[in-house]
Amino acid sequence: MPVQSHLSAAQRDELRAMLETKRSELRRAIDARSRPADDSEDRMIEEVDAATREISVTESETLVERDRKLLAEVERALAKMDAGNYGLSEASREPIPFARLRALPWARTDADESD
Repeated sequence: MPVQSHLSAAQRDELRAMLETKRSELRRAIDARSRPADDSEDRMIEEVDAATREISVTESETLVERDRKLLAEVERALAKMDAGNYGLSEASREPIPFARLRALPWARTDADESD
């Protein structure tokens, strides 16, 4: 059941825009990092370059995983916004200050609470 928000309509609109922008950025980054490498290029490079490329692929996979986790947090925040309970701490059910949400729109708790 939605609760009365401590955020103004303008604040909610600003935060929604920030979340939607971040979601788009993350989706693009995941897509770009997830594209398979061109095998013909791999056949032309030397062993040292192949080892360097393997490190790069591993780093890219790590970044994709991090981006997917952050994307899930952003989508969770947007769902909470749609449900009417965005901006409340999951630990205390107290309002999360606007400044905290502006800095980290997908925050689940106030800065002094543990997640």
